[in-house]
Amino acid sequence: MTEHALRFIESKPSTPQDGPAPLLITFHGYGSHMGDLHELRHALDGRLHVVSAQAPIDLAPAGMPGGWAWFDLTFTPGEGIGYDGPSAKRALELADTFVQQTMERLGTPPERLHLLGFSQGSMIAHALLLGGSNPPAGVAACSGRRVDEVFATPPDPDRLSGRRLFVSHGRFDDVIPVSCGQEIRDWYAPTGIDLEYHEYDMAHGIDPSCMKDMSEWFKTTLDR
Repeated sequence: MTEHALRFIESKPSTPQDGPAPLLITFHGYGSHMGDLHELRHALDGRLHVVSAQAPIDLAPAGMPGGWAWFDLTFTPGEGIGYDGPSAKRALELADTFVQQTMERLGTPPERLHLLGFSQGSMIAHALLLGGSNPPAGVAACSGRRVDEVFATPPDPDRLSGRRLFVSHGRFDDVIPVSCGQEIRDWYAPTGIDLEYHEYDMAHGIDPSCMKDMSEWFKTTLDR
């Protein structure tokens, strides 16, 4: 049996259907774990086969037992929070390999692949959309920010053609300012991707209004 690049949990679709089920792979935020976003499956379309990956870096030695990170963060006086480039690159490689492994294991065709990322996991989702081995049909990216290494290269219009993107951000986010979500929105606007952007009166998270809109977005995406 092939050893997977990342640990994960999964739930089969609650709504039976013929053929390979649409696949949703989730990528949690910094300091969280694979079970976090996985719980959202109860509010999402029952046709989805949900697989939630766990980030590779254990934060217990840093005083956050039970927390995991996709890549290390850095702090520079006067510049604030940044990230470690090599560990971010390694995380993207692991995530890309994991997606390929999961699709092969479940027999998922590329047009049935979907991603959901929150905060640091949102960067992973954007990177896989723009440069992963299997361009997803749809991506929901919540409370993320535009990272130069991911967004520096002009997007391939053919790659994004027909893809759908849901971007959300909280107006009161004190972790990643709402301006970061707006930058992502503006960056994608001229690419031709089917973009849906939402702001909510919330902090750094996914509130019921966001969850409602995202659930409807997934349903619409699957119905196409």
